[in-house]
Amino acid sequence: MNKLFLTLSILLSCSAKAFISCLLHTARGYALLALLSLTACMPSKVTPVVAPAVTLEPAPPTHASDRPVQENSRAAQVNAELNYPLTDNPVDTHITYDLPALVDLALRSNPETKVSWEEAQAAAAHLERNRSTWYPTLTAMAFGQQFKDSIVIPGGVLLRNGYGSFAGLDLAWTLFDFGRRQAVVDAGVQRLSAANFSFTRKHQEIAYRVTTSFFAYQALLSRVTAAQQTLEAASAGTDAVQAKFNKGLATRPDLLLAMQQQAKARYDLQDARGAVVQAQADLTANLGISPTYTLQLIDLSKLALPAGLVSSVEKIVDQALEQRPDLLARLAELRAREAEVKKARAEFWPKFSLTGMLGNQYWLKAQTSFSGSQNYTASNLVDTAMLNVEWTLFDGFERSNAVREAEARTAASKAQLEALRLEIIRDIWKAYADTKTALEKREFALALLKAAEESYAATQESYSHGFSTVIELLSAQKDLAHARFTEIDSRANLLRSASTLVYVAGEQNRGDVNADSEVFGRTLP
Repeated sequence: MNKLFLTLSILLSCSAKAFISCLLHTARGYALLALLSLTACMPSKVTPVVAPAVTLEPAPPTHASDRPVQENSRAAQVNAELNYPLTDNPVDTHITYDLPALVDLALRSNPETKVSWEEAQAAAAHLERNRSTWYPTLTAMAFGQQFKDSIVIPGGVLLRNGYGSFAGLDLAWTLFDFGRRQAVVDAGVQRLSAANFSFTRKHQEIAYRVTTSFFAYQALLSRVTAAQQTLEAASAGTDAVQAKFNKGLATRPDLLLAMQQQAKARYDLQDARGAVVQAQADLTANLGISPTYTLQLIDLSKLALPAGLVSSVEKIVDQALEQRPDLLARLAELRAREAEVKKARAEFWPKFSLTGMLGNQYWLKAQTSFSGSQNYTASNLVDTAMLNVEWTLFDGFERSNAVREAEARTAASKAQLEALRLEIIRDIWKAYADTKTALEKREFALALLKAAEESYAATQESYSHGFSTVIELLSAQKDLAHARFTEIDSRANLLRSASTLVYVAGEQNRGDVNADSEVFGRTLP
């Protein structure tokens, strides 16, 4: 059954709420639930070239103590800023990582997940800030003063001096604003939804990047194994030609051709090993860990392949337009822009608010010129209440231009939504065609490998009996090496293209989906 790509769908559809549960409690359980079938693989009539369980070897130095003192100091400063200790190793060296375990590791280690989560948290906090405008504002105030002034009165001047203080509460409450606050809250709700959808898509993106880089790395390891087998065959061929040359049954050009083929096999082996190092760096970067960490990985042969496409491309497109998180995020942004248009239009209307103050005024050692040297103390309660109407009648067309700006941004958001919709359709058609082609190429690659193995075995036996030339032997050897690489590439390309199809479709795990995915059929070897 196509468990791999059904579970990839599950993995690529985690919501923000589900992820935080995974992150705080048991992210590994989520990943293992997502990909339970990596070890299920039907036997093949032709055994493909595979690599054994592999290890990402650490690059020296592997310990901070092995580095120069100055480098340690700089690393300590950087990690102190990030609150990340140098000894914190997220990798478990006692287990062999399969694909769900790698995704689990990426979800815990890749900082991009934290970035998108914190952005969603910020959007939620911003929404609550917008909602606070519905509540009244209560402010406590107090002040003290020393005063001395004069007031002209009939018959002279009244002089006053002394000390005073005031303490009270000030209340301000917007009662009605023709939808301004509601529009701001609606925009915040939509932007929070957009942030959650973006977080989900980032989750899917990281899982997809880990999956494809894992396939690429495993394919290159298999190429190394195939290159080693090719080198062994080339060495055996050279020895056979050398033996015939020593007996006078082969010419020197035959020997030189065999040695040339052996040197080419050595070059291909080293080239494959170099590519593995680059793929290792890509994989660890997508995992969010340092390349110095050691990882035990399963080999490519443990991954099941889809046998065929079940759903039509039109059905996949329809599903994607319903569930792609980035498309839903773009739609939420459009709704937020529409709310901003409503707010801009509401600015033309008045705003009603209530203000009030309650406090106590206190006078200490106050005296006037009429009271001589006598001081007096007074205290009285002060309270006010006002209903305010604020209406801007003319502002230099600022509000009119604000409406035009909001409407233009809304139109731009609609265009962006349509552009993304067309991009999704294009990507699905392309991924669907690539997967269909990869399925067909896989069958041809297996047939090619079987034919090349039989041809090489027959030619080798024929050459040992003197019925074939060294040119025919080297040609069969070259064809076998090419067939091995083709079989490895066909498996890796099929896995990558199928994963891409699931990713661009944004397929989610629904309760009615059985083990036979809506996209893929049963598995192939």
